[in-house]
Amino acid sequence: MTNSNQITSVKELQTIRNFFTDSQWDVIDAALSEYQDHDDSQEVLDTIGAKLQTVFDKTIEQRLDLSN
Repeated sequence: MTNSNQITSVKELQTIRNFFTDSQWDVIDAALSEYQDHDDSQEVLDTIGAKLQTVFDKTIEQRLDLSN
């Protein structure tokens, strides 16, 4: 199965990064690390990891004030 929804703009990648807090990203990372013990999922995990790495490589950390 291939994903035809390719995100190319930095603005879109930044939106994805900003959707979760740093602590939420840490939980996502921990969950993926835990799941890697399943041998039949390595290829999928590699593609997910590469996509998430792209999000963090091409964006900056931004603090949004959502208290309003």
